[in-house]
Amino acid sequence: MLMMANFFQSMGQFMANTTLPLFVDSLGASASIVGAVVGSFAAAAIIIRPFAGPAFDSFSKKRLLLIAQGIICVAMLLYSIADSVVFVLCARLLHGIGIGCAAPLSTALASEFLPEGKMASGISIYALAQTLAQVISPAVGLWLVDTVGFSVAYVFGSACLLSAMIGVAFLKEVERERLPYQLRFNRMFAREALGKALVLFLFAMPFNCMMVYIVLYGNLRGIANIGLFFTVYALCVFATRPLFGKMADRWGGERILLIGAASYALSFIALFAAHDLVGLVVVAVLGSAGFGACMPLLQSLALSSVPPDRRGAASNTVYIGLDLGMLIGPVIGGSVIELLEGVSGSLVQAYAMTFLVMLVPLALAVCVIVRWNFKKRR
Repeated sequence: MLMMANFFQSMGQFMANTTLPLFVDSLGASASIVGAVVGSFAAAAIIIRPFAGPAFDSFSKKRLLLIAQGIICVAMLLYSIADSVVFVLCARLLHGIGIGCAAPLSTALASEFLPEGKMASGISIYALAQTLAQVISPAVGLWLVDTVGFSVAYVFGSACLLSAMIGVAFLKEVERERLPYQLRFNRMFAREALGKALVLFLFAMPFNCMMVYIVLYGNLRGIANIGLFFTVYALCVFATRPLFGKMADRWGGERILLIGAASYALSFIALFAAHDLVGLVVVAVLGSAGFGACMPLLQSLALSSVPPDRRGAASNTVYIGLDLGMLIGPVIGGSVIELLEGVSGSLVQAYAMTFLVMLVPLALAVCVIVRWNFKKRR
């Protein structure tokens, strides 16, 4: 039931992520403004998390998830009537409040139904619902925009969120002892999960930069059927996520993260060199073993680091890293694109060089993961 809800919730989310850069660009915004607006939902999510985190372990996760999904549904409807960049920005901030609660809540709920010894593979399998949405939603979103326009596309997205809410409404929640609601650091966040949040931040920054600008980059290159990139990426994640999850349960998530990070770095080098659809397909294959497979591993490591009654706080903590990466990545990417365009005199070359710059945060993430492996070996 949770996987079904996660699928429909992710459908609306990925449709918006794929089409909003085109929508904001059509309203006359520059590359940096496009990145700022699309990534602004993460700012709202970060602001709400300190107050929402303690609530996750104090009140019914099911009811809180229904409220959060309702907020996202309203945001989708606001996208459908938006007629200015400011209007889209306001709707995006509301979207961020909803997703800032819905994402960690759904993951924390899923962990309550999983055996402790199979947390990594369980979360990886649960995340396949999100992967299926990644296969379908970008192509569906782009097709709807081309055939019936942005407004109808976002109404369809709101219908997806309504379907997710119906699924959650039928869920039977596990009864656990709930902690009192307190605005204390150890209730808002889990110290044990801070390192995982840092690595997820360093992974998410280049990922969101890629996802926000790859459609615009493909259009500049004259590449048709750009939606195939998202389809191939998600299909490959279907294979890598369960595989990486089983490997992590057997050999440890820290070791498997290094394999994913190496493949992730290669995907950005391939994106720098890509000139056609075949090149983007190679990027999708390599990237699927990077962020796509490593994100649930980091989540499972964070959830396993705390007792069950604090998993809401742990999930909240690791998602802060994700939010920061999603917020900062497009903004930095847009600024670098504009800077490099002035230096190189070519917008296409500026996009390509920006993707190469994204190797810097990945190198920092690898340093942290290597340190984890060294400490575990000792």
